[in-house]
Amino acid sequence: MKQNRPPAGRAPFLASLVAAFFSVVLLGIPLTASAVPTLLGGNIYYTGGDITVEVLHSGTAYDEVLQLRTALGCLDITGGSRTGSPMTLTAKQLAEMGIGVGDELQFGIHVLDTGHEFVVGSGDRNADGLAHAYVRHSPSSGVYVGFEDMYGGGDRDYNDTIFRFSGGTSTTAPRYGAAREAVPEGAVPEPSALLLLISGAGMLGVFLRKN
Repeated sequence: MKQNRPPAGRAPFLASLVAAFFSVVLLGIPLTASAVPTLLGGNIYYTGGDITVEVLHSGTAYDEVLQLRTALGCLDITGGSRTGSPMTLTAKQLAEMGIGVGDELQFGIHVLDTGHEFVVGSGDRNADGLAHAYVRHSPSSGVYVGFEDMYGGGDRDYNDTIFRFSGGTSTTAPRYGAAREAVPEGAVPEPSALLLLISGAGMLGVFLRKN
């Protein structure tokens, strides 16, 4: 049986086409969790179990308190100057505050000296309209949050107070609801990337058959 093979002169072109196609597909696949960048204005989500809270750094002249806010109230967690003294938010405490797996954890700081309050997330949550915290997720050690505690953005270094939340936290909401464990970020390609891969492979097959 005679096999149709691309002419010799087309081989380099086809190889380049294949390489370019897969480069485009790979760019459409999310980064793995270990490569998640620092995100200004990002959110934190609850993935279940206890949460350990630790003050890693305090470089501010102000006295401030870390808080957790829900529709049921506001809980003072720890002072911003208490470095090296981790504390635990239990699953029971979180449930009593109406927080379930997949819910956003709205942490924020209350600056006692100025009376200002700044919450993790987008700037529209704060009185000055600015994002005041960065978030970063490390699969091995938890979620890191750095705050800027001056109204108007201050020096925008976001390291006035830095907290670490380990345990049931993530910067990506669990994808399959409360009945399933949270899926690690980037563990599965997005549907759009899979569709691109399938459709692109089909088009490439048609191209090879016609030539």
